[in-house]
Amino acid sequence: MNGPFDSETLAYIELTESAGAPEGASIEEMRAAYESLRARLHGGRPIGVTVEEMILAGRPTRRYIGGDRGRVLFFHGGGYIVGSLESHDDLCAGLAERAGCEVIALDYRLAPEHPFPAACNDALAAAEALDGPFVLAGDSAGGCLAAGVAVALRGTDRITGQVLAYPALGGSSLGLPAYAEKAQARLLTTVDMDWYHAQWGAPTGDPRAEPLLAEDLSGVAPCVAFGAGEDPLRDDAEAWAQRLRAAGVKAEAHIETGLPHSYLFARHMSGRAKAAFGRMCEAVRGFTTA
Repeated sequence: MNGPFDSETLAYIELTESAGAPEGASIEEMRAAYESLRARLHGGRPIGVTVEEMILAGRPTRRYIGGDRGRVLFFHGGGYIVGSLESHDDLCAGLAERAGCEVIALDYRLAPEHPFPAACNDALAAAEALDGPFVLAGDSAGGCLAAGVAVALRGTDRITGQVLAYPALGGSSLGLPAYAEKAQARLLTTVDMDWYHAQWGAPTGDPRAEPLLAEDLSGVAPCVAFGAGEDPLRDDAEAWAQRLRAAGVKAEAHIETGLPHSYLFARHMSGRAKAAFGRMCEAVRGFTTA
């Protein structure tokens, strides 16, 4: 029995699990395994997307130009420990092409060499240095960084929207149901999450690491958040949308059923994941203008 997963998605899950670093691996080995898997899954950059390297707020950054519908500042996932411009290269290129916009991907500092709040500081510095207006986007840990920047820059009119994919927003501190219901989910367990958080070193309750705990969300940019149905983080997306709506902010959440954490990287193997990526691109288009 495949449980909630169709055969295409299950193939992605099994590939990811088989390619992971062995138990007890060092941080360097984990990063190498992560980058190797992402390279295997790289679908190539769409024809017509222009790519250039740049520096933004002192950090390496990659610019993808897929059209003139505005600008996106993108933060990659990886638990603040792994991930890079390379690991998310074809994802950002595909987003630029599908959304018809410019995507700026930031190479922020990683823990444990650079613990909290280094990544948050890099994300905010990049947003402050980038010409606006623009959309904030990110997956997993990158979704947290995007939401944190949206809170920090609330009321400035520089951010036109947030688009978050399976974001980690602090729902564990609120006891959201998915943390118990999906504690042993494929590709991400609550034990995994605890380990990543310990490496990052963010104190419990700090809204930069847990935006759901921010006291005032009035004036935050509107948001479309996507959760994965088979993920301990599933409920963070809906909780974030609810909190924003309570503060008078337009926000919506969608749960992608039958998909695990990191499903965006399954889009070349799974029709379900490909459709979910398309919905993310449409959300970005909704916050940009031609």
